[in-house]
Amino acid sequence: MNGERRGFVTGGLIEIILNGERTRVPPDLTVSALLSRLEIEADRVAVELNKAIVRKRDWDSTGVPDGSRIEVVQFVGGG
Repeated sequence: MNGERRGFVTGGLIEIILNGERTRVPPDLTVSALLSRLEIEADRVAVELNKAIVRKRDWDSTGVPDGSRIEVVQFVGGG
């Protein structure tokens, strides 16, 4: 298993599921820090963390723990 087990930090990174894809990110990120790291513009997205919507006002104080499932939905305007 090359040193990896679900729920354990390996190589200083944690594993999350982001929009259905496994990815590794640094530990101790908040939702807003994760969006910034991913270069996602925060003004046009909604975030779901472990099947619960995270209000934008809570992004700075909501951590992203190891094993989290995160969905980021981008709003697109049109007509």
